[in-house]
Amino acid sequence: MIRSIEMPGRSPASPPRARRPAPRAPRRAGLVALALAAAACAPPVQGGSVAVSSGAAERLGMLCRWGHGGGEQGELCPGDAVAARPARVRRITAPADALSGPLAAGRPGDYVLENDEVAVVIEQLGPGTGLAEGGGHLIDAADARERSDELGQIVPRLGAPPRQVIYRDIATGAGEGGAAWIEARGEVRGREIEGGALSVTTRYTLAPSGRAVVIATSLRNDGDRPVEALDLGDVVHWGAAEHVAPGAAPGLRGEHEAPYLAGVGSRVAYALVPAGGGVVRARSGAGFSDATFARQAALPPGGRAAYQRVLAIATRGDALAVATELFFLGGGAPGGVALELVDARGAPLRPLAGRATLTPVAEEGAAPAAGALDLWLRTGEREPLAVEAPPGLYLVGFEGSGRRALGAARVRIRAGEIAPARLALSGVGQLDLRVEERGAPAPAAAPAPSAAPDLLGPLTPAKVSFFDAATGKAVSPPRLALAGELHLPLPPGRIRVVASRGPEYALAEATVDIADGARSALALTLQRVVDTSGYVACDLRQHTARSADAGVASAVRLAWSAAEGVECAVATEHNLAADLQPDVAALRLDAQLRMLPGVELTSGRGGAGLGSLSVFPLGGEASAPREGALRWADETAGEILREVRALPGERVVQVSRHHGGGSPLHGAGAPQGAPEEGARQLAQIVGDGGGADALEVWTGREVAARDRALEELWALLRASRPVTPTATSDTHGLHGAEAGTPRTYVAVAGDDPGRLDVGDLVAGLRRRRDVVITNGPFVTMRLGEARQGGVASVRRGSRGGPLTLSIRVERAPWVDARELHVLVGGVASGAPIPLEGARTTAAGALLDEVEIPVVLGTGGGRQAARPGARVGGAGGGGRPGQGARGAIAVAEDTFVVAIVRGQRPLEPVLTGDPGEILPFAMTAPLWIDADGDGRSLGRAAAAP
Repeated sequence: MIRSIEMPGRSPASPPRARRPAPRAPRRAGLVALALAAAACAPPVQGGSVAVSSGAAERLGMLCRWGHGGGEQGELCPGDAVAARPARVRRITAPADALSGPLAAGRPGDYVLENDEVAVVIEQLGPGTGLAEGGGHLIDAADARERSDELGQIVPRLGAPPRQVIYRDIATGAGEGGAAWIEARGEVRGREIEGGALSVTTRYTLAPSGRAVVIATSLRNDGDRPVEALDLGDVVHWGAAEHVAPGAAPGLRGEHEAPYLAGVGSRVAYALVPAGGGVVRARSGAGFSDATFARQAALPPGGRAAYQRVLAIATRGDALAVATELFFLGGGAPGGVALELVDARGAPLRPLAGRATLTPVAEEGAAPAAGALDLWLRTGEREPLAVEAPPGLYLVGFEGSGRRALGAARVRIRAGEIAPARLALSGVGQLDLRVEERGAPAPAAAPAPSAAPDLLGPLTPAKVSFFDAATGKAVSPPRLALAGELHLPLPPGRIRVVASRGPEYALAEATVDIADGARSALALTLQRVVDTSGYVACDLRQHTARSADAGVASAVRLAWSAAEGVECAVATEHNLAADLQPDVAALRLDAQLRMLPGVELTSGRGGAGLGSLSVFPLGGEASAPREGALRWADETAGEILREVRALPGERVVQVSRHHGGGSPLHGAGAPQGAPEEGARQLAQIVGDGGGADALEVWTGREVAARDRALEELWALLRASRPVTPTATSDTHGLHGAEAGTPRTYVAVAGDDPGRLDVGDLVAGLRRRRDVVITNGPFVTMRLGEARQGGVASVRRGSRGGPLTLSIRVERAPWVDARELHVLVGGVASGAPIPLEGARTTAAGALLDEVEIPVVLGTGGGRQAARPGARVGGAGGGGRPGQGARGAIAVAEDTFVVAIVRGQRPLEPVLTGDPGEILPFAMTAPLWIDADGDGRSLGRAAAAP
């Protein structure tokens, strides 16, 4: 909500302050209100709102926190209470002064705002981190003792489309009652604001004993005309924290309203809450939330507006820590719960790593409030199983370390008291799994000078999934078997074990019985069955924890890429050049994976509708990563392109559209008008020569966006703008955002990733354009001597009879392929061709081969493409696995594309929305030269 609107000639309205229940309470401890509805004895974390009490510091005397596991189980308060020291501000002067953790971005010169409970880092002025165009933003946040940051960044966002604030000045100071603050002052940047100019001030305030930072942003219209319809909010890049909200599933997607947003990491958790109560309206995607606190604000000349929110930093990385922190800040006095774990006979068990759940129980026939956050506690092997929790009646459960609770424990938690909960757990067995590889010989690693003999043997990376054989439910998250071995505790029962390594391999699976207290051994053999000779499997856009909106460490990203069968990947951190190939060598994955250094750049000006540009490979220009490999802020896409082409050497420029799923700080995504309009905008920067080389038409699991992007691609190709279509995972996470799903196969002279010629790969994307994009099937196409990406002359072929369009569809047995669609000029050529009766290759793949004559037609020029129009026909039959179809007649220059679709989801390797994991594959366009001049729609035939 808008805290104040000030008209010219009036003094700024002071923000309201919460009442102080005790004289000792710091005056600034109660500036805000948190969205949370729960009376002291009601089920916590519901969907209303209550003001934050400024007496939070006094309540520390009622229930002292366990947050760091420092006390004995059952002791809530330390022996000596110590008055809180004032909050303080300091500059980072050495790396040791900064926070640690996978997302920590603070460097010397940045500002630390801290007290004895929490610490946050505000970036110094200058080039920004991640997607921020400048400093002054919150980039790190952690518990003051753990000092482990897992947050990406919080960037104020004004208006729609979003406009960033560029801060020009930073001041610091001390407030009343021991508070400290950092204030950044600047103006809005982005597309010109019609009718005005905005100056912006953001102040970060921290009380001496609080765990919440108050973020207050004020605006003033310094122009001579009104500024209309401003949405006021933040873009939150959650980093390594999984974003959640009450009433929503983890990993938020789409638009939603909630009393707060939260991010749960492994050791710390965060909550972002609007001031003054109410709800936050947000659009969330992979790794980000675009949060709006005030909508459609209008500022007359000289007018002011302000909005406030709170970033609460919880003591642990679990949902219960978030709920307790908000309950505490909202005025409640928490209680505690102490878990005792025993086996089925009642014998005590040591602390176990896992997840304890607290499910609120309705009392007196009333149902618990809807829209609550699912409460769970992350437990560890060395941590006491005792934590704070909001008062209420709960059922407590547990699952982890291969054990499950045999029944739920009913427990009532009261303020200031410890409630014991005794849980009996199932037994546990152990699976000793070995994964080996058979089939195609392992690629040879690139030779290393004076290399020592490999005493450890070749790595066999694999993804292993575990399911209850009776129900099909997953009993464990997918596991990585990097060296081909896993030793895993599992609950007793019959377990289905499935090993995979991407779509080129057949599944290796078996069912094994796990017995209580026993070890079971299992060996699985992976076999590469799909023949992709002459192509290398590439994921051309990946992110790690070096990006503000991703939380996966680089070593983890590389290992999982290899396990998913990715052979070549590009590190495209946001506005940050990164080279991960040394990490590949350290992991001994040289033979399986080649990483290219790259960068993803966002055009800050004039980039509407174009998204961002990925540039790779980079070399020496990547030596100053924080400063950016290339200038990007406030540059148009055309200016970035000119700078890239001026660099020595050759590199690929890929346009990434961000259809509906990317952070708004990427810039606007695809326009919502006709595909021709999107193609018109793209035509400004795409094409042979100095333009962009590749267009990303498929990103992750965005199926609807893919279909729209393909329509734009057809329009672009019809406009004589040749471009290479690509598919990328754009992965920011792991499961549900798998590396290589989808991927781009690029034709190269040598397909051994250990010896990959990067220059040849670049030439393949820039000039040959011979690619296949897929999440499963492998489809290739040839017309005469020309393959996809090339140019075939139908007129020359007609002298010796019609040419034959030969299409080959190959896939592993677990990958479905039902229909072949042939598109001419972007429209369907006849009905889909059923893929039935595929034959089995010697390696074990399923193979369909289809042949279609292509003849030179008669008449005038190519007709304008109409939705649903069909060119030529399809019919005929053929032996199983091979078919001949009715001829395709072409009258003038055009292009042909082959698309394969499946109807059975790619389970069990991928899980989630079935519609998002249906098999799909597409060839690059094959241009057809109908008039015999050696060119087609701007694409020149290769020299003989």
